[in-house]
Amino acid sequence: MSLLEILDERCVALDLEARDKQEAIAKMVEMLGTAGALSERDEVLRAVLEREKVMSTGIGGGVAIPHAQSRGVTRLAVALARPKQEIDFEALDGKPVGLIFLIVGPEERGGYVRVLARISRLLYTGDLQRKLYRARASGEVLRIIDAEEDKLKVT
Repeated sequence: MSLLEILDERCVALDLEARDKQEAIAKMVEMLGTAGALSERDEVLRAVLEREKVMSTGIGGGVAIPHAQSRGVTRLAVALARPKQEIDFEALDGKPVGLIFLIVGPEERGGYVRVLARISRLLYTGDLQRKLYRARASGEVLRIIDAEEDKLKVT
């Protein structure tokens, strides 16, 4: 599965205004709702924030990948945000986060785990992260992700 199959251009925010991780997550859930991926926004927000209480999804290196399954999700979906100011996400390395991938999926399917693994693999070399920090438009973000996924097909 390609990320582009589940990442709608409307779910990309390159200058997200957010003071903390709760506000960032709430705004990203709102983007997913606008794109039609949710049937119950409040339920999805609650599920993501509850998951975050278990253990921070700030994986280190300036990246966070919050995720959750919820009955309020109609389909597997991803939102991507680059906050205007880096956010304390209680990351494993203690550093603030400047790139957030939010993954949500319906309760009855476990597809978000594959997406989580895919994003992690794409981020492995650091090329994707560097390019996303330089991107100026959501369309450019989609082209960058597509090109990085093409590199995975070769390896």
